[in-house]
Amino acid sequence: MNPALTSAMLVVAAAVFTFTMTRRVMPLLALRRDVRTDRPGERIRALVRYGLGQRRLVDPEERRPGLLHVVIFAAFLILALRTVTMFGMGFSAGFHLPLLAPDSGLGRAYGLVKDVMVLLALVAVLGFLWRRLVTRPDRVTRSTEGVVILLFIAGLMVTDVLFDGALHVLREDPLGLGDVLAGAGFQLPAPRFDALAPAGSLGAALYHALGAGAGTVSAVGEASFWLHLALILVFGNVLPYGKHFHIITGLPNVFFARLPPAGALRKLDLEAEDASYGTATVKDLSWKEAWDVYSCTECGRCQTHCPTYVTGKPLSHKEVNRSIRHHLAEVAPALTALARAKDPAVRETAAGALPPISEVIPPETFWACTTCGWCETACPVLIENVPRLVDMRRQAVQVDAVFPDEAQRVFKGIETQGNPWGIGSNKRTEWCEDLEVPRAADGGDYEWLFFVGCAGAFDDRQKKVSRAIVRILREAKVSFAILGEEETCTGDAARRLGNEYLFQMQATALTETLNGHGVKKILVQCPHCLNTIANELPQFGGRYEVVHHADLIARLVKDGRLAPGVAEGLGQVTFHDPCYLARWNGVTEAPREALAAAGVQVSEMPRNRRQGFCCGAGGGRFWLEEKLGARVNQNRVDEAAATLGKAGGVIATGCPFCLTMMKDGVNETGREETLRVLDVAEIVALGLPKRAEAAPAATPERTPAAPRGEA
Repeated sequence: MNPALTSAMLVVAAAVFTFTMTRRVMPLLALRRDVRTDRPGERIRALVRYGLGQRRLVDPEERRPGLLHVVIFAAFLILALRTVTMFGMGFSAGFHLPLLAPDSGLGRAYGLVKDVMVLLALVAVLGFLWRRLVTRPDRVTRSTEGVVILLFIAGLMVTDVLFDGALHVLREDPLGLGDVLAGAGFQLPAPRFDALAPAGSLGAALYHALGAGAGTVSAVGEASFWLHLALILVFGNVLPYGKHFHIITGLPNVFFARLPPAGALRKLDLEAEDASYGTATVKDLSWKEAWDVYSCTECGRCQTHCPTYVTGKPLSHKEVNRSIRHHLAEVAPALTALARAKDPAVRETAAGALPPISEVIPPETFWACTTCGWCETACPVLIENVPRLVDMRRQAVQVDAVFPDEAQRVFKGIETQGNPWGIGSNKRTEWCEDLEVPRAADGGDYEWLFFVGCAGAFDDRQKKVSRAIVRILREAKVSFAILGEEETCTGDAARRLGNEYLFQMQATALTETLNGHGVKKILVQCPHCLNTIANELPQFGGRYEVVHHADLIARLVKDGRLAPGVAEGLGQVTFHDPCYLARWNGVTEAPREALAAAGVQVSEMPRNRRQGFCCGAGGGRFWLEEKLGARVNQNRVDEAAATLGKAGGVIATGCPFCLTMMKDGVNETGREETLRVLDVAEIVALGLPKRAEAAPAATPERTPAAPRGEA
């Protein structure tokens, strides 16, 4: 071995790596600060589960390639000890790590595990090469880099096999007598197979099959050793220049990921002297958002069930990550100057040299997002896509004043009437005028505050759901009250459409109202209200127990307080999981349990629960016209229709927006005769005793304005 050569290789590689990483990390110092060191216990658990445990890579939608990746990842972890050993051998041929002497029991056990993983990694590399070069699935980025990296990995494994094979041969024939015997015409026996060293035995068998003598074996073994070390060092220095940078950044990215509640967007400090109103240029990204794009593996899992990508919209989260990563590289000198500058004038000049983010990510891209959360659910390294896109909307709305015309009507309606329809706030209780529903302001005791929501109060179709919930609560003898005309919009649509100022006005007012009544437990029928009240009002001092009506129904059934009969005349039923209920807030089984209590056996659509497909209404898209690509709701209705078959049946859901979008999709695809759309509460109410039947409410003549900008 050669200590001088080993030292020189390490010093040069370390110097190059330090230089490269400095150039990649230095620009991040100019970006927005974001503290990600809170709740260390949760972060460590996430790191173990998603980072080291590779949990999301074995999710069902992409399990086969995920398993191949897990094998390669595990091989790298296990071979880390081998790598240290080989560099040590570069200084001293007999080097080994403590407790891992080659002839010790522990050393032999490690050698077996290492050899098995080396061989499995070679199989995994072949599998990935097949995918990249032959089957070429849509979600996989076409790149030479991907093939080169796979060849690097294969080279590391092959050189390990050849080096171990040489050791195996020379250990059995240390004097090279095999060469003498072969020269005399004797047929040599195959090397002895060592069950505890399968990779080394395979290498030895390869030397034997090729007829290599001791000198050749020794030379190839030594060449393999040095080539292995060189590959490791070159590999490490190549990684920061492409998408495989995630090998370095991925585990830290998981550790610094956003902790629950994931459905909460960050609160902007709009009163600060240097207040940021969104993402104007790349410098307004946080360091973590830049680290996210460094960590993107370009695996394309974010595209699998992304409603915008599937229906041909100009949004691919993978491509957004690529665009920002390339842009960061282009403006790295300006960001580095910004990070180092002390003089405000120099900082201003450096910042002014940066192009607007809209030149990097076009507006039609960040306006397309439904914020359904699939991308964040699927990402193996926990990249946060939704907050970044919403921040771009915030800039467009609050600073540039360039946004879809339909959004202006929503903002005006919320600001003037406390609801996005813009219907007079004095009409908020018309849906229950004949039901004698108690008000919180009356001062009586009640267990739950029923937060009706804007749709439940103003949308004619959703009013039926509100009434069904009242029937259920009364049948179960649950004490409840509503806010009545004191209720106002949570501001969910305003925040996700980028109007953070309007959202904060609504959130502040609503929190003051709820706290003023001493509210502790809130029942909602809208998952968007659930997410905002439970996850975002704490930013304004509002902390409550918030439950979706399907969840409460399931609880009441389990507690024996509610025993609905069988809901007749439904036919087959499939359940559409609302994104803000299932993905963002983890409620998937309660709606199915509630339906089961009404005698309904759900026929599941292929995309269900965490894989559920968006209706297209989230992120404020309910109020915007869908002008590009196919309609998301029609895609989902097609899936529901295929699941229910020719006889049709019922699409059940638990969200006002989903109900409207599914109903519109049924009408738009001409399936009114075979498909119905009902809320879980309506189905459960069908099985209630007639004594719980409420008198029909008077239906106002006025119909709310159509969603999504339709005339």
